Amino acid sequence: MPHAFSRRLSTLLAAAILALSAASAEAQDWKKQWDELVAAAKKEGVLFIYGPPGPFQREAVVTGFEKAFPGIKVEYTAARGTQILPKVVRERESGVFNWDIGLSSTDPTVYMLPQINALAPLRDFIIDPDVLDDSKWHGGFDEGFVDKADKYFYSPIGFAGQTLGYVNRDCVKKDALNKVEDLLKPEFKGKISTFDPLAPGIGSRNLWRLTVHKGMDFLKTMFVQQAITVSTNYRQMTEWLVSCRFPIALGVPEDPMQQMWKQGLLKNTEELTGPAYFGDHGNGWTGGNENIGIFNNPPHPNAAKLFVNWYLSRDGQALYTKLHGTVSRRKDVPSGDPNPNNVLKPDVKYVAWGDEASIDELKKMQAEIEKWGVK
Repeated sequence: MPHAFSRRLSTLLAAAILALSAASAEAQDWKKQWDELVAAAKKEGVLFIYGPPGPFQREAVVTGFEKAFPGIKVEYTAARGTQILPKVVRERESGVFNWDIGLSSTDPTVYMLPQINALAPLRDFIIDPDVLDDSKWHGGFDEGFVDKADKYFYSPIGFAGQTLGYVNRDCVKKDALNKVEDLLKPEFKGKISTFDPLAPGIGSRNLWRLTVHKGMDFLKTMFVQQAITVSTNYRQMTEWLVSCRFPIALGVPEDPMQQMWKQGLLKNTEELTGPAYFGDHGNGWTGGNENIGIFNNPPHPNAAKLFVNWYLSRDGQALYTKLHGTVSRRKDVPSGDPNPNNVLKPDVKYVAWGDEASIDELKKMQAEIEKWGVK
């Protein structure tokens, strides 16, 4: 009996030693791959990225990456997807491959780039095992894909809810507007602006999310009865908020608001968010301008591969969320959003309201809006 026990113990110890050796070899192999990738990327020396405008995005993407990997210069073109993607498509169709990485919203990216086979499967470029660790992400890693193929376009950012817009409380008191139905009050006729609902982006997406709660008839009444003013300029909308010309602004993303807050303006603005505006239809996160795709045939494949791994890593996400004031889907990254209502909570199933399937429904809404003569 003692001999049998001794043999079993020896077997267990041997198995443990083999497991540790395998783990050590795997770690050494990963470290070797990483060092080789960094060296190859530095040899290329440059990386071409387009992404959203704004000083915070540029600081996180350009300054952050260049600081992490000295010797690699990021050539960053600041433009929203609607502005730059037609140019990118024309280039690709002419056999010109100018871009390594694209950062933009789901729409129009998923309707323009996969169709011309411009994007490469993202997973093929990830070598950091920590990035692919499902336990590090709310809903697991694959939950972040926003394209129907679940392979090309990825959102590392999430919110526990969405924001319909903002109200300047210096102009509109809390008791006058505290739920979505209040937007139909006669006193707000001619006092509401919205970003173009026929354009892709967060403005139309949040209006569609409103229709999930209140239906299309409510939206039509709001547009037609309240004489909503449509804008295609976020800066203009925030200036209207400051002046109280249009103290309610729908469809404004957070980055232009943050720029105003940094300047000490609009300190008394409030988000229109939560069940009072969107109802109880489940919590949701939405892919925004932080979505990432990597081009096939990139001019700097190693630098592009390095960026994807860094951007989705804990360090990359921590820097981005801190500077941009947003929330990462990574569980090990502190929230940069001061609003506790936006923070993702453990063990909650979130809905990707900004994925391709949702945007298909959104486009149906836009077709109806066109019939109303909204301009």
